[in-house]
Amino acid sequence: MEQNDERDDRFRVKPITTETVSGQVARQLKALLVSGEIAPGERIPSERDLAARFGVGRPAVREALRELKAQGLLISGRGPRGTVAAALPGADVGATLRNLAGSGAERLVELMELRVAVEVQAAGLAARRATLDEIRRMGEIQVDLGESGHAESDVAFHRLVAEASHNALLKRISNEMVDLLHEHMPRILEVLYTQPGGAGAVQRQHDVVMEAIRRGDEAGARRAMRQHLDYVTTGLAQLAGSISPIRLIVADLDGTLLAGPRHLSERTRNMVATVREAGTEVVIASARAPRLIRPYHEELQLSGPVIACNGALLWDMHANIPVSRAPLNAALAREAVAVAREAGAIANVECDDEWFADRITDAVLLNIQRFGIPAPHHLGGVDDVLTGDRPIDKVFVDMRELPSAVQDALRSALSRSLGVHVNLSESVPGMIDVTSREATKAAMAQQLARSLGIPAEQVLAIGDSDNDVALLRWAGIGIAMGNASPAAKEAADGVTSSNLRDGAAEAMERWVLERPATGLGRR
Repeated sequence: MEQNDERDDRFRVKPITTETVSGQVARQLKALLVSGEIAPGERIPSERDLAARFGVGRPAVREALRELKAQGLLISGRGPRGTVAAALPGADVGATLRNLAGSGAERLVELMELRVAVEVQAAGLAARRATLDEIRRMGEIQVDLGESGHAESDVAFHRLVAEASHNALLKRISNEMVDLLHEHMPRILEVLYTQPGGAGAVQRQHDVVMEAIRRGDEAGARRAMRQHLDYVTTGLAQLAGSISPIRLIVADLDGTLLAGPRHLSERTRNMVATVREAGTEVVIASARAPRLIRPYHEELQLSGPVIACNGALLWDMHANIPVSRAPLNAALAREAVAVAREAGAIANVECDDEWFADRITDAVLLNIQRFGIPAPHHLGGVDDVLTGDRPIDKVFVDMRELPSAVQDALRSALSRSLGVHVNLSESVPGMIDVTSREATKAAMAQQLARSLGIPAEQVLAIGDSDNDVALLRWAGIGIAMGNASPAAKEAADGVTSSNLRDGAAEAMERWVLERPATGLGRR
């Protein structure tokens, strides 16, 4: 752009006062950019020229340009291009979204996925920036939603969260998406809110979002908004008839598939056979080692691999070899064993489906007999495997014979020494599993699903313990057992009956064979 004041009237600006110089420069330039007076891609005058036009020093101009770049209004070019105006969402944002969205249930789900990307961030920013007045207005909208149950109140809530982000672009894009959604399927939305429990579920989810914003909890606000939008996405997809079939079931063993320490009920066996005949594969995911899963894998006549050792192993049961693994760092394994021994607990190591134990007691022998567990392969061989080059799948610490106070102290010591570097889980009281930070049932299930070409939306996960939480959240449908831990129930989309009442079979029948028309979604 030529620096010619007579030919370019757009840069006839007012002299700047001495107060907030860079801010005033930024405001005037922003007005020119937003109004379109300076077109996207057009070069901005040099710092020296702008300083002369505004009648200020170059440092003030430099600071103003830095601020506008941070806002995404300017882009630093290379060479002769210098700094140029960025392309901004204009009046055609809504039209562009409409053209891209098209129509149909699949496009509806895509639009909701875009909403998640935008509104989750908006909720986090609202937690940081919302004013007391905005939080008060959110509460008023919630009262109205509870009284009327109308979709309009839901729209108003989402608009206010976007407003409270104090990001004009987020607000505009969010509002366009909400408007587009209601233009697409107003009747389906109305059914979602007026079906039994629909408005109540939405209101409760809004309450969680609002409370996180009120506390200034950015992570909590993002998490709550994501769970709410996942719930709405699933509900709308069901009502619109765009339900992906479940092609893979990943189920925990103890407390889930098993009705007792060693018992698979007839109903569970029959249901697994039925869903497999319908084309859905079933995979066991357990804290157990592969050899301890094998009897149930064979009884259910499964053909695929198992997820073992809390996600440290994906094990081929036919070839009896690992397909994939997330081994524990040897130094961390040695540290875990040292902490366990110092407290008087029994240290154990799992390596390639072999059990290495420090020692074995009468109580452990009784437990082995009760659960039908083979005795350790190697007594006293823990140090050998810790100092060798074999991969360590997990360390498990048996402290069941220690006094409760000593157990509590050992839990704290392990957490203090290793907590940020490993995964610690206690699915059996008094037995602490130590695995790699990368070893989770969810991570291994995702790896398996990808290898089969199955997206998460087509996976049903069933579990009962804290070590199932990530798996329940990752799967398209996560179902907690009636006997599940509070954390597992909170992470799940729904809760089935307990393992003593064939809850796993009930979940498979309900969410795989029947596929309900309404009522399921992330909370």
